[in-house]
Amino acid sequence: MVGEKRKASSESGSAKKRQAISFETKVAIIKKLDMGEKMVSVARAYNLNRSTVGTIYKQKDRIMEHVKGAVPMQSTIISKKRGKIIEEMEKLLTIWLGDQQQRRIPLSLMLIQEKAKSIFEDVKAKAGESAAEETLSASHGWFSRFKKRASLHHVSVSGEAASADKEAAE
Repeated sequence: MVGEKRKASSESGSAKKRQAISFETKVAIIKKLDMGEKMVSVARAYNLNRSTVGTIYKQKDRIMEHVKGAVPMQSTIISKKRGKIIEEMEKLLTIWLGDQQQRRIPLSLMLIQEKAKSIFEDVKAKAGESAAEETLSASHGWFSRFKKRASLHHVSVSGEAASADKEAAE
């Protein structure tokens, strides 16, 4: 069977594509292994290599720490580590955006950026001296990445920035 897979991939001339595994799946794998299930049976259940399951289990602490944050469980990778203050600010900003949408208040990019900066300063002040070196630029790039991280594709932004964004997207 293994020979067949290799033969099939060599005939097409392309290597096997990497498969993205969501954090939801990784957490389920970790829980099964913690309950005492064998690594081989877990690998078969999720149609993964045993070494992949082993790697997931080795990174258990890192994965569980990442899942505790405001990250959606459908995400698949751990990106560079952002500060706790920025994570807290983004969590609070997400709550604020949801509240503004419930009230049907139109949002502009500048308004969201200003709110992000003010929340950041509040959280930074509460954290004290340990957060003195952290900064937030609240740029267009930060906002687009924030929307992806927080799964806020339904948030509509009005004003000049929105029309410029549509032109850039087209």
